Amino acid sequence: MKKIYIFSWVFILFAAASCKKGGFLDTKTTATINAATTFADSTNTMDFLAGLYSDIAYNYQIASAHNLMDYSKNADEGEGRYPAGGNYDKIFTQGTFASGFFNQQQTEWTLFYSVIRNCNIFLANVDKSPLSAAKKKRVKAEARFIRALHTFYAVRSFGGIPLLGDDVFDTDAEAVQKRSTYEECVNYIVSELDAISGELPLSYNGLDFGRITKGACLGLKSRMLLFAASPLYNGGGTAPSDAELQKLLCYPAADNNRWEKARLAAKAVMDMGIYSLVTDNTTKWGGNPTGLGYGFYKTFITRNNSEFILPRPLPTGKQMETYGNPKSRGGANFYCYPTQELVDWFPTINGKPIATDIKSASNPLGYDASNPYVNRDPRLSATVVYNGGLLFLNSTKTLSAVDTYVGAASGDGIVALSSNTATITGYYWRKMCDENASVQGGNNVDRSLPVIRYAEILLNYAEATNETGNAVEAMNTLKLLRARAGINAGADGMYGLPASPAKDDARLIIQNERAIELAFEQHRIWDIRRWKLGPQLDGKFVHGMQITRTGTTYTYKKIDVRTRYFKDNYYYFPIPKDDVTINPSLLQNPGY
Repeated sequence: MKKIYIFSWVFILFAAASCKKGGFLDTKTTATINAATTFADSTNTMDFLAGLYSDIAYNYQIASAHNLMDYSKNADEGEGRYPAGGNYDKIFTQGTFASGFFNQQQTEWTLFYSVIRNCNIFLANVDKSPLSAAKKKRVKAEARFIRALHTFYAVRSFGGIPLLGDDVFDTDAEAVQKRSTYEECVNYIVSELDAISGELPLSYNGLDFGRITKGACLGLKSRMLLFAASPLYNGGGTAPSDAELQKLLCYPAADNNRWEKARLAAKAVMDMGIYSLVTDNTTKWGGNPTGLGYGFYKTFITRNNSEFILPRPLPTGKQMETYGNPKSRGGANFYCYPTQELVDWFPTINGKPIATDIKSASNPLGYDASNPYVNRDPRLSATVVYNGGLLFLNSTKTLSAVDTYVGAASGDGIVALSSNTATITGYYWRKMCDENASVQGGNNVDRSLPVIRYAEILLNYAEATNETGNAVEAMNTLKLLRARAGINAGADGMYGLPASPAKDDARLIIQNERAIELAFEQHRIWDIRRWKLGPQLDGKFVHGMQITRTGTTYTYKKIDVRTRYFKDNYYYFPIPKDDVTINPSLLQNPGY
């Protein structure tokens, strides 16, 4: 019986497009899996390592090729472009469990194990290379981090998985491996990160920017321990009547001390003193004429900044604009439309929820339903293109309004749910796009994708701190994010936050803050899972905003878009069926 759950028997070269400024991801040779030639040459050895980096941001949508691993449109922050039920996001959100669902999980399982195995190939052979002893030590740590990262990705999707250690399995290996418990997987990832963090530098510059650092190790540890402390994994799980399976899904017994471990892990990153939020609330930009929120916006269109802990540098170009821009700006892809839910999560400029902070004579900066996008958290303008939002228009060479109302002459107006020619929610994706770059003209952009950034660490710390009983400190941490966002401090200096909320109230505030700060950064679906909030989605509609223009007057109507399916089986994805068939030792997850 042959082993089939690792598919990468030959290393796949991930060619990276040439960057204007250059970088270690630029492919110089065509290294192969032939160890005698690859690891006999230092350039080929380093190119092999560069290939391991290629999928660290595997679930980001970049440029025009449709990435089904982008889960933004599978939760409640986004809605997919294509209406046909056979599209993966529709299979996912409607819970039809067509073959495409299982095929996609097979693809992701294969990706994770391909990278893990290729890391092991590198580690087994790098000592044969002519690299210096010091460089060998460092690059081994880089490969071990990438292996730990993809192990985390796999555990996040499937629960406990077979841990390979350093083994490189041949094609004749017998399929007998069992899944490790969730606790064993967490311990493995954390121990690997602890072991290598001291062997990596604090930062890199020049062509090596984007390599793994000590901060990346501590950042991933923070993320892993936050997941481990969360309700799904901390005594949660979905198989309480099956003790053996439950151990694969979670810690069988809850322990509040796991939140303290998560708090300390986030604090360790903060105490490094080398990361900070990119803050600028004075430079004028299209999203805010006085400059509020410019630092948040700028974070995602720069290659290197103080907030990036683990960036994925992109070639200089317009990849995100090619993906996100509406038709009038040359876009043709826009695979994911922001939902009304996402828009409504953003508070007013006062930092208060729009449901309660209503505009009045005594509160002129409150929410105005007849003009809903003014006096809002400036992060909204950096995340979503709404009606009247400004983007570069090549025909005028200026920032011009995007029209999303019904029948807009630009072709950007909202269309029927059955159409795929323009937005069906009334919104377009803005985050990580440069307002001065369109597909048709304007700037090229030199940027990185945020795999781990400092704002996430602050949110991790706030969440864990609240769960350990210190809601005051949690709110003080959120104040840092809101001050950077450009929200008004208010007379009490709390940026719209309560000074001393109850734990349950603080938890809801923190969850909302995560949803808006980290929107479209591939966190939302996983946060819903680890918080066990499936019932809040299941059977519920996500919504859009239909705007009608009459002369210079706009009317706004909230519309149903599509429902979401989220039963208990979605907390863990299925182990590929063929692998379970050929290796009965691999227990299947509940519901499949």
